[in-house]
Amino acid sequence: WAINVSLGAVRDRDPIVWTSAMDRELASDSGAELAALAERMDRGEIHTLVCVGTNPVYDAPAGMNFAEKFARVDTTICWSVGASETAAESTWSVNGAHWLESWGDVEAWDGTLSAIQPMIAPLYEPALSEIEFLALIAGEENPDGYELVTGVWADRIGQARDSSVFNKTWRRALHDGLLASPPRATGGPRMQLDAIADAVRTFEIAPAPTLESMEVVFTPGHTWDGRHANNGWLQELPDPASKVVWQNPAYVSPATAKALRLLPVGGEDPYTKQQIPEARIARVTVDGVSMDLPVWIQPGMPDNTIRLALGYGRTRAGQVGNGVGHNTYSVRRAGAATAHGARLERGRGTEPVASTQNHWSMESRTSIVRAIDRKYWDKHAGAAPLNKPDAIYGTPRRDGGLNLAEQLGELSHTPEDVSIYRNPLNASTDAPHPESVYAKGPQWGMSIDLASCTGCGVCTIACQSENNIPIVGLREVAKGREMHWIRVDRYFTGDDLNNPTEMFMQPVACVHCENAPCETVCPVTATIHGPEGTNNMAYNRCIGTRYCANNCPYKVRRFNFFDWGQAKFKGGLDPKYVGKTLAEGSAEEIKFNDNFIPPRLRAKVDEISKMQHNPNVTVRPRGVMEKCTYCIQRINRARQEVKVRKIWTSPDQVGPIPDGFFQTACQAACPTESIVFGDTLDPSSAVVEAKDSDRTYLLLGYLNTRPRTSYAMRVRNPNEKIGVYDHTDPLSHGGGHGEGDGHHDGESHEAPPHDSDGHDGEQHGSAIFKDRKRSVQDRGYAMSLRVLGGAHA
Repeated sequence: WAINVSLGAVRDRDPIVWTSAMDRELASDSGAELAALAERMDRGEIHTLVCVGTNPVYDAPAGMNFAEKFARVDTTICWSVGASETAAESTWSVNGAHWLESWGDVEAWDGTLSAIQPMIAPLYEPALSEIEFLALIAGEENPDGYELVTGVWADRIGQARDSSVFNKTWRRALHDGLLASPPRATGGPRMQLDAIADAVRTFEIAPAPTLESMEVVFTPGHTWDGRHANNGWLQELPDPASKVVWQNPAYVSPATAKALRLLPVGGEDPYTKQQIPEARIARVTVDGVSMDLPVWIQPGMPDNTIRLALGYGRTRAGQVGNGVGHNTYSVRRAGAATAHGARLERGRGTEPVASTQNHWSMESRTSIVRAIDRKYWDKHAGAAPLNKPDAIYGTPRRDGGLNLAEQLGELSHTPEDVSIYRNPLNASTDAPHPESVYAKGPQWGMSIDLASCTGCGVCTIACQSENNIPIVGLREVAKGREMHWIRVDRYFTGDDLNNPTEMFMQPVACVHCENAPCETVCPVTATIHGPEGTNNMAYNRCIGTRYCANNCPYKVRRFNFFDWGQAKFKGGLDPKYVGKTLAEGSAEEIKFNDNFIPPRLRAKVDEISKMQHNPNVTVRPRGVMEKCTYCIQRINRARQEVKVRKIWTSPDQVGPIPDGFFQTACQAACPTESIVFGDTLDPSSAVVEAKDSDRTYLLLGYLNTRPRTSYAMRVRNPNEKIGVYDHTDPLSHGGGHGEGDGHHDGESHEAPPHDSDGHDGEQHGSAIFKDRKRSVQDRGYAMSLRVLGGAHA
């Protein structure tokens, strides 16, 4: 704001309202304050220290020796919801109530009040919420969160808490979620323009990093600052770029790894072997403080730069989070997002690191992800479709031809997609017959927009929570046994894998093929198709032959190798019995007296452990196949709700499920709303609108599996003046042909002697690389070549 004022860019008519909150001293240097506290602790000036929802013993900046000084304080008190290093070292540890169990409130900058209501009562008693704990310190003997919140609101509203006016206002606020009030405008913030100008003039940019003086970038991991380290879902969620799980290695570029002799053990193709890759151990030194951790090579990283993920290396997080990864706070200075002048040296030994990028590859397939520049989209979108018979129902083939996205793929070269057998559900060899089952609604389908997908993995976690999908741990993930029903594939594009120009993300789950290859090979009919177009699983019929997984071109089926819901041994309360079955117990352990565990306590723990599961979905046993179900339990619940609520479309008929009446778990959680789900026979539905686009295409559509899940290709809008991208018109030669083999976006690239299909290489357009199977020579790590567009049939 000060810069804009100094430039004269602020006008009186600018629609900016300054609120009272902006006049307060909001900005502070927490690192400096923590350092000052540590100094006072060191001098013995602090006799009682209270930590509320913080964990400085674990995450205090390097060089502060906070844990040592913390131990010398006479009385330390820690309020925390979960176990923590600070709580373990404190004189008193107070059990905190989770925010979903607590009353509270929030004030927005414009004065709007919002009440925080507890969803459930505290699971563990006694437990104090944060405001109750602060009130206890302030002198209240029996603080109650509800009384504290309503008391503050009564003062703000100016009414007695027991008055009818307050009760009416309070109930309305609980119903609406907020209590609106007019913005409290004040003057602009007090700005010291001269000081800001002096700071700008004296600001110095650090010199470019070198191998002898590297730059370190600290980023939060999936566990954030470490507070979620005991959440196994987040530990097993792959990193968006590296796809590493259960670990936080030091990420470096391929050139840096080669220069420092940090290439992983195993030769040129170490990351594609069917065992845990052994990463080299390296020593990172920042400002004289060193730590050892494994190194992971990450294409796209700047040279001479190290990325370190925070939030790992916990010692008192809990059964899941203890000992996972390395505590990179030990080399991070106060408030620093980056550090300069660091060194990275090869250490001794190796450490296993698991990455999911090499798993479930769609081998011998091309044209998996598609993109086009905005200028070419504007040129070709809406043009007459390529004249080819319409053979796929509910897909991009409209008006008897291929749309723009499908012209970029194999379908512009392949014959008409007509099955050799008659599908009984569509009563034809191609599009459903008007009287067939598939021609009657509802028929469910999904669209995923690759232009807005960021690869965050929230869909994976939402699916895992909704469908009771277990975690399996680092070693089982390294063997390719992760159970996620949705994987997010990552692709690089460009001529040089060391410096890729783009990174593509693509969520892939069961696409619910109408002509499902998995169904034709199941010997016990455990996987079948429903009348509404969903590919269903009958778990009690499955005998685990895995024929369906072998026959699935999308590689989206998971085999349950273990009984993840195993029974507890001896109550499971003593740490030495946690997670053990009776067969794993030794003779000494079997002699343990069960009476030492009170039955009431055992029953309560059992009841709480059951709450982690969705009761509407089964917990699958060992030896069966699992996959995406389109959240069929939500479909069935919505169907029941329509009947109960009597949503009529005519006087004598209960109507179909309205569009938007429910959402799948992945759709509801997607922060960019990239996923759309609904009835493909409802012309007014959002999924039909999404599919009825020139950007829509089918993944491996030329196989004629007729998937119900389609994708919308990415439309890029590069700045031509920057010159980073130099893509050519994918349809410049007409008829689906562009540069190279005809329909690719991107610069010319010569494929290696043999591409991933095993065929002789051709001259292709922009190349896409993926860490799968076939390695690029002389790289020291594995990447597989993918091409936007696809090989000729």
